[in-house]
Amino acid sequence: MVREDAPVYSGAAREQLAEQELTAAWLLGRIPPVVIEPWQLISAGRAGRGAGPDVREAAFALPTGVVLAGDVEVHLRASDFVRHGHASDAAYRNVVLHLVFEDDRRDAGVPTALDGGGQARTVAVASLLGGSVAQLRALIALGPNGNTPCASGDPEGHLDALGREGQRRLAERTWRAGALAAQFGWIQAWQVLLERALVASAGRRRESDNERAVLLAAIGLALGPEPLAQLALLAQSRAPRVVIDALRAHVLGESRAAELGWDAVLPLLAALAAAYDDVDLARDVAALVTTWPAPRPYGRTLALSAALRVTPRRAMQTQGLLHTQDLWCSRAGCGQCPFSTGAAGESESRP
Repeated sequence: MVREDAPVYSGAAREQLAEQELTAAWLLGRIPPVVIEPWQLISAGRAGRGAGPDVREAAFALPTGVVLAGDVEVHLRASDFVRHGHASDAAYRNVVLHLVFEDDRRDAGVPTALDGGGQARTVAVASLLGGSVAQLRALIALGPNGNTPCASGDPEGHLDALGREGQRRLAERTWRAGALAAQFGWIQAWQVLLERALVASAGRRRESDNERAVLLAAIGLALGPEPLAQLALLAQSRAPRVVIDALRAHVLGESRAAELGWDAVLPLLAALAAAYDDVDLARDVAALVTTWPAPRPYGRTLALSAALRVTPRRAMQTQGLLHTQDLWCSRAGCGQCPFSTGAAGESESRP
């Protein structure tokens, strides 16, 4: 993986342009539509995080009526794609558009070859702006164009709808936890879910197998020889803090322990309650679910929460953002989801 510095473009007027500025213009919806014609932009996507394409989950309407969804990679010069090593990097296989300030290749305008044999359309901005960096910056200064289909509507109403979407996501996790327990037993299911949650919550940390084993052992020691019984006992408090503190086990931070609780503990306890018709446990879990704290905003939820103009107060609402992202944003569903203009109120009838 090649680490990209922040390239700078110096045109005839000696104006300096940073690659991030071109990315910002795209995400703000300020790149002139004629640049991508005959495609039409449905959604500019969201900013990429870490290694990989600059923009994720953009969506375009093709002249045939087909919706094309994928990533957008941004460079100052078209040749940077090869120079940065992306042409042989599998992380860029889902790029559908290569947005550049200028196409400096001999065969300017041809698609960019991707790893795996695919191609990405390449479009250049400079010629439409007369090569003016100042004009591009003037477009950026205008701010968001406000054309995102989900940018309207009542934020409080959006939060309520996000809560319902979050319930659907939790129900899916609960079903999978129950299926795992039916196949391997409850203790093994707990161990599998906990380890998966540790891997998923590591973020950009580079945890070795040994380091993860230490965390698993510490949590196991904190919960004792009967972890499910102990978790069910902790759930009786109906206080997320009690469960989160137990999961910290003196080795985890609060936010990561909270993520483990949501991803592993709550689905498994909900599945356990359903399997044994334990009404009291079901009520305890429901109380925890409704008050479980929301995590701090992060990459996958930032763009959608900004478009909806919401700040989740509970984990259920954050889960709703993720569920919407998975069902609609990542599947070319921009403009059709329950939050889009003209689709409000349809969330209950959609699959």
